[in-house]
Amino acid sequence: MSLSPRMQENLKRTLNARRVAVVGASQEQLAVGMGPLHNLLASRFQGEILPVNPKYQELLARKCYPDLEAIDPPPDLAILLLNQNLAVDMTEKAGRLGIPGVTIVAGGFREVRAGGEALNERLQRIASQYEMVVIGPNTLGFSTFHHGLHGIFWHMDTMPGPVAILSQSGGVGLTMGYSLRGLHCGLSHFIGVGNRTVVDFPDYLGTLRDDPNVGTFLLFIEGVEDPRSLYEAIKETASKKPVVVYKAGKNEAVSKATATHTGSLAGEYGLYKAMFKQAGAFEAESSWDAAVAAKALSMVQPPRGTRLCALTFTAGPCIVAMDKLVGNGWELPDLRPEAKAQILAIIGEKTPIEIQNPVDLTGPGFLPKNYVPVLETVLQEDFDAYLIVWNYNPMIRVPVVELEELTKRYGNKTIALVNLANQVEAAPFSATLASRGICSYLTPEDGATALNALLSRHLFLKREGLR
Repeated sequence: MSLSPRMQENLKRTLNARRVAVVGASQEQLAVGMGPLHNLLASRFQGEILPVNPKYQELLARKCYPDLEAIDPPPDLAILLLNQNLAVDMTEKAGRLGIPGVTIVAGGFREVRAGGEALNERLQRIASQYEMVVIGPNTLGFSTFHHGLHGIFWHMDTMPGPVAILSQSGGVGLTMGYSLRGLHCGLSHFIGVGNRTVVDFPDYLGTLRDDPNVGTFLLFIEGVEDPRSLYEAIKETASKKPVVVYKAGKNEAVSKATATHTGSLAGEYGLYKAMFKQAGAFEAESSWDAAVAAKALSMVQPPRGTRLCALTFTAGPCIVAMDKLVGNGWELPDLRPEAKAQILAIIGEKTPIEIQNPVDLTGPGFLPKNYVPVLETVLQEDFDAYLIVWNYNPMIRVPVVELEELTKRYGNKTIALVNLANQVEAAPFSATLASRGICSYLTPEDGATALNALLSRHLFLKREGLR
């Protein structure tokens, strides 16, 4: 359904709520009613947390209200942890009280046949009558991390950051959020859009595209009923901020399954694929690739062209990366003779290697005293982007300061670092790189995915005359 101007304003109020009622809150550790309450407290939400359940007078050292009507003034948001019938009744009560938005966790709406469609229509009528918004139904909920509004009912360890996840599946959304956490990239928002009965992808994009806390959008889409509106919303958003899309339901059998999950229409995948490309979104092939691309697009400026240089001291990873890069539009021009001579002078002119692109320094490149000046040499060359391959080794000093200084000095260049390492052992180092603004990954495939996402962004902006 289309949101009125007042509903659009209420969506902003809901996503930035300062007074949150948790209806159906519970003290039972494994109950759904404990989840949002625990998360709001653990995230140190700076607003008011208002548990609602007539069974309790107090919950987790907070006053517990018997009903929404007992809360004065009314909250900005009511998280409804009730079954589908009670949730719709409570939504109507919230509308009468002037509450701008609710989250409905329960399923049992249009994704089921027996009575679900009727409930769905009633929910839309209520929202329209009171000009309120409904997140979901059939959702984990949503979180706005920059002010601690962690309102989902499931555990999610993350940190505030630039990526806004909008996911039709709670499970896939969590997977992408967990992946970004492992990549040391934080979230601005996590929104389980659920069945999208009242608020749909275009509404969220329209509300958040001008939010200064959002740097990149990451969407998981099963299917929509109005592809044209989605296309227009993505394109308008992509003109301002990067958009990454991961699409499921790519064949007929899976398309049928999506209808019983969120009641969505998966549609012809080829049309979606063309739509995403034309709208300026980067389409990822997996939830992990989606997280990799979102990190790159939120940390690194897109290149100004297609000229790529790779630097390594071990050829194999570069060969793997080139398979994904060259076929995607990147060029690998040669270095100038003067640069080649300078590199040989650094690593030793008697080193039995031929300098070309990719630049493989072999053994001498493992030493920071050689690698860093060679890196500066190639950064001075006429390339638009760089894939830098390093191998983390705790026995050798990692030139973090030099890497940071060079990436800042050559800030007009697009740089992705591949740090070949054990994920567990290198986690502190990867976190340090991220904190210093260096975009790094642990595999050559991820480095290639990142650069391909950045090239896609450049080509869209260039096509639209935006750079």
